[in-house]
Amino acid sequence: MPSEQANKPGIAVNKSNISIFEFSPEMSVGNETIDADHKAFFELAKLLHYTLSGGERGVIVLSSLAILEEYVDGHFLREEKAMRKVSYSNFAEHRLKHNQFRARIKAISEVFQQGITSAADDLPPLVVHWLRSHIANEDQRYKRWINNSAVDNRPLVYLAMEAEHET
Repeated sequence: MPSEQANKPGIAVNKSNISIFEFSPEMSVGNETIDADHKAFFELAKLLHYTLSGGERGVIVLSSLAILEEYVDGHFLREEKAMRKVSYSNFAEHRLKHNQFRARIKAISEVFQQGITSAADDLPPLVVHWLRSHIANEDQRYKRWINNSAVDNRPLVYLAMEAEHET
């Protein structure tokens, strides 16, 4: 059962405001595949919140972190591939923000794996706040550029396998 309070960042997460982990229609970028990816991010944050607030510090959190890292890589790859396909003018800036967030998640994961399990405590609100801000301030900018034909809607695992072969 989740606790009534999330850790450190000053966000009370209880039954009445668990909606912070929910995707809302105004976040839509107009593409079902990318919107589905964003919804899954919120679900991952919710999973981490419930896991951490339940006192879990072992394999479940480690697995959740691995899923989050893989999802970050896959989703960012999907968005960046679409942006390149339409020659999105703010691609470099957008990609930089992706890389910065990816590095934060990776650093937290590495510290957690070194035995400092409290490193993961701030992840749920970090993911939610970053995602909400990124969608509102960055992803909405490409909304008019990206059309359905620009977005590779295959499961992320196929994109990841393809990217591995390209490197």
